[in-house]
Amino acid sequence: MKKHTIQDVAKAAQVSVTSVSNYLNGRHNHLRQETIERIEQSIKELNYSPSRIARQLKTGHTPLVGVLVPSIVNPYHSELALAIDEAAQQHGFRPVLGNTHRDEKREKALIEELVDYGVRGFIVTTELTNQQVMNDYLKRGIAFVLFDLRASDLNIAKVDVVSADNILASSSAVDHLVSLGHRAIAYVTPPSLSASRKARQQGFEDAIRKHRLGTPIVISRDSDPKADHSDSKLALFGQRVAEQLLAIEPRPTAVVAMNDILAIGVLAGLHKLGLSVPADMSLVGVDDIQLSSLIVPTMTTLRPNYQKMAESAIDCLQSRLQTPERPRCEYVFAPDLIVRESSTAPAISVIGR
Repeated sequence: MKKHTIQDVAKAAQVSVTSVSNYLNGRHNHLRQETIERIEQSIKELNYSPSRIARQLKTGHTPLVGVLVPSIVNPYHSELALAIDEAAQQHGFRPVLGNTHRDEKREKALIEELVDYGVRGFIVTTELTNQQVMNDYLKRGIAFVLFDLRASDLNIAKVDVVSADNILASSSAVDHLVSLGHRAIAYVTPPSLSASRKARQQGFEDAIRKHRLGTPIVISRDSDPKADHSDSKLALFGQRVAEQLLAIEPRPTAVVAMNDILAIGVLAGLHKLGLSVPADMSLVGVDDIQLSSLIVPTMTTLRPNYQKMAESAIDCLQSRLQTPERPRCEYVFAPDLIVRESSTAPAISVIGR
């Protein structure tokens, strides 16, 4: 069977080879909609597949996009990476995944290696440990989209940001618990805070003050000062700090955890100490990872819109590659409250206390 060329596509579509090249390389803003449709129809009829090697030699880049996550052990990042993979492939990109472990040297090495392979765009599911590492690559036309922080957290222009509304996530968790009658509510978070973790803690503290519930109760210290608080150890941190919850007077009737995997650790810790969720203490997480609907009790949580966040990131990346000088775009999505079994009214009502 004859392998068709770009010239064959151009002839069938009655357009120039340059127009087909613009289409294949994502420069659709150079083409009329009628031209795009004719090219697409010709590609389909001829079953045309461009040579990836030839394209890389000509353009110096590949349709690959780097997707950097701290660790896929954290289910939030793996679920987000999956959503990015699906959105990327719909736009002709092929994602390459890298685990950074929130290590500055590893982040820099991954970016450098992928750029050498022709990657021209990166989606990072959390902020980079050192944001300045992007500066040199931005000058070389490399595009970056960062998740889980706001534009105000960046001092570098031309880097696009996509995020769930982290302040709203934890404040909504408090609002939900207050509506059930809880007045003594604690918050659990790891000691090292990224921008998204700071925002979630801020949302909790703001909501506690809004409801006039006294000084916010925040547990962010581990009983083991040498403990590892990386993404792969969050559940263990939650399990260890459960004991601290019992030492608070008066004992909290509800807990908001920084994320679901941490909440699952708290759940395990409370169970080990002989407490039942939600009979003795209600529990709310953030992220709605798949495990949250499968554990016992099922977890009340705040769900980010993974699909819309991923699609927005790919749109930002594609438009940045086409128009490097355009203004920064920022997308912030409100999470949805998913009420399950882990939150209920306190055993003894404390309304009006």
